[in-house]
Amino acid sequence: MAKARRGRKQHRRPSDPDAGDGGREHWRSDGTPKVAYGSADEANRATLQARLEHGVDLEPYTCGICHQWHLANRRD
Repeated sequence: MAKARRGRKQHRRPSDPDAGDGGREHWRSDGTPKVAYGSADEANRATLQARLEHGVDLEPYTCGICHQWHLANRRD
């Protein structure tokens, strides 16, 4: 028997060939939206947690599409 899915509905990236870069700052390569954080403090806490738990160095940024915060790989 299939297990029922819980939580938020997964939104897929709209296919619009005229969208230019298609909003890479908001969408993952698989077409699902990136995790959004409501504040800079919340995003900074998530970067610290990723560093401590996984050794991953991430950088928060504001999204021009949803106007919330996302995390990106830090570029040195």
